[in-house]
Amino acid sequence: MIRLLAKACTALTGAALAFGASVPAHAQGATPALPNNSTEAAIMCFYAATLAGGGQTEVIAEASWFLFDAARRETADNPDAFIGKIDTLAGTPPPNLETVASDAPALLPLCASRYPLISSKRTITLPADSFARDVQCMALTGYMIGLAEGELEDSGDNPFTTRMKALEVKLETKLTPERYLAAGLGTEESAYERLFSRALRDVSPLGNLMSVLTACEVAGG
Repeated sequence: MIRLLAKACTALTGAALAFGASVPAHAQGATPALPNNSTEAAIMCFYAATLAGGGQTEVIAEASWFLFDAARRETADNPDAFIGKIDTLAGTPPPNLETVASDAPALLPLCASRYPLISSKRTITLPADSFARDVQCMALTGYMIGLAEGELEDSGDNPFTTRMKALEVKLETKLTPERYLAAGLGTEESAYERLFSRALRDVSPLGNLMSVLTACEVAGG
């Protein structure tokens, strides 16, 4: 489920890049600004970061933080709706769609100021509980693999995909059936989906997603 969700994000980004390419590079208009609405601002920042970075996999991966954060806030009263909310946000164009390409450079510093948690300079602190940490790292890694597999060029494995799959193997080795049973999980697939969905939901407060992945690689040994 998480990998399919990530592929939906790359499909959205593909549409954004195609549209952005059709907009004049120096489109005239008012100075770009972020809307007061937090969700709309997050979507604009996702597009701005992705387009400014040329749609590269690592850039989309990092920019996904904006969608994660918005979805987390919108599901405060219903955590299990997180995955569905991400899917909804991934299909929502930004308010500035017609000028998104030309707005992107000016929006980046505004996004960094409004969302300081995305800074790659912040220290990442993973959960102290080893099971919670490994599950959270696995959830994020699964998302990133889905993102890489749905990359715009559809060129097969790339260095980022290889890196994520290597981390996935390490985490799969650590997350044995015995550890799941000890955590109270049985054999129902829905329980595992809920576990990983909630783990993914709790990633954005940690900070920059690429920095979280690096911390996971260190913790994964």
